[in-house]
Amino acid sequence: MSVSPKSIYGFFFFLLLTLYMPFLPGMHLLPWDIAGFNVTGWAWLIMLAVTLGYFLVHPKVKFPIAYWVPWILYMFVFLLMDPSFLGLQLTLQYLLPVFIGAVASGLEYDDRSVEWFYRGLLIFSAVLLIIVISDHTVHIINNHQWAASAMVITIPAAILISKFFVTNSIKYLLFYGLLFLVPFLNITRMGILAFVVILFVYPGNGKILYKAMILVLGVLMLLMVFNSKSFQEKTFFEGQGELNEVSFNYYDDNSKFNTNGRSSFYQYFEKGLSESPIFGNGPRADYYVMNSFSELKEVHNDYLSIRYDYGYLGLSLLFIGIIGTMVKVYERYRYFKRQKMIVGIMLSSVVLTLFIPLLMFMYSDNILKYTIFFPDIYFTLIGLVFADNSKSEMI
Repeated sequence: MSVSPKSIYGFFFFLLLTLYMPFLPGMHLLPWDIAGFNVTGWAWLIMLAVTLGYFLVHPKVKFPIAYWVPWILYMFVFLLMDPSFLGLQLTLQYLLPVFIGAVASGLEYDDRSVEWFYRGLLIFSAVLLIIVISDHTVHIINNHQWAASAMVITIPAAILISKFFVTNSIKYLLFYGLLFLVPFLNITRMGILAFVVILFVYPGNGKILYKAMILVLGVLMLLMVFNSKSFQEKTFFEGQGELNEVSFNYYDDNSKFNTNGRSSFYQYFEKGLSESPIFGNGPRADYYVMNSFSELKEVHNDYLSIRYDYGYLGLSLLFIGIIGTMVKVYERYRYFKRQKMIVGIMLSSVVLTLFIPLLMFMYSDNILKYTIFFPDIYFTLIGLVFADNSKSEMI
């Protein structure tokens, strides 16, 4: 039996609560650490417990979990062969978003409940915008989640773009423009690019006039960012550079392009990658490499991290899960369009749009480990694409 539309609000509430939690210490509303764990750690543990609770009560799954079973089994086999606390934590972090998507797919929603969730995400994005502006002006609030802010803000941005194309209301496009300040002020370069990519890849953009407008808007946004003093100073060691000097290869040994240290530490992983390219070196082996030469705990590249820990086989199994799920989402998108189900169209459009930013952030950071900042919400939307939407209205 599926969960009623009323019960789904509880699930949405905890998703939004755990989304706020990592920013509360910077707002002086929570201590940075509670009982030895930081607030971010508590947030994803709370979501793990909530998701498990929902699954035990309503174990109905419509999510295409079959594509993920090989990856999940592979991780658990590795954990049994090489047990450790860090390995267990990593396994649960990778598993949680998929688990959330599976649980969300067993829920029953109506148009009002999804709109409530959208509204909650948009309110959060407005709060996050205030936090970022304050951090760069009056310094009353300390936003220490710069990279995470750029990741999570892409979700409400994609929702705003979907609302713009559905309603033709310019207010959603203006709100999207305001949210662009989050990655722009923090100069999170992949976040800036992902934000603009959303404009280009949104599948609901079918009008020629809108395509032209989006193209012009996207180019203007990128040129404005590139020519800004703060972007130039962060991107080039000399404080100034040309467009052709920007490299998308973070491991390119370019004397002018600032990769924030990535080009220098890749050498420490070469030995392990070459010695065990197929099966990897074990869960969280990348942490011990980073710890041997740096205070950083993460590689800031999911592809490199998974290759080092789980090998090419593990990375391939992960992509079977991701790509297989996106194929099924696209099938649902076409179904929603045939049935003219507006909420389903918006949900599947947002999911398909955010697929590209997901792949981008996997290259520039460890987005799969930062479950609450993007994957939890994203996989919730994926799950809703497959959930019972019989009460949804048609257009």
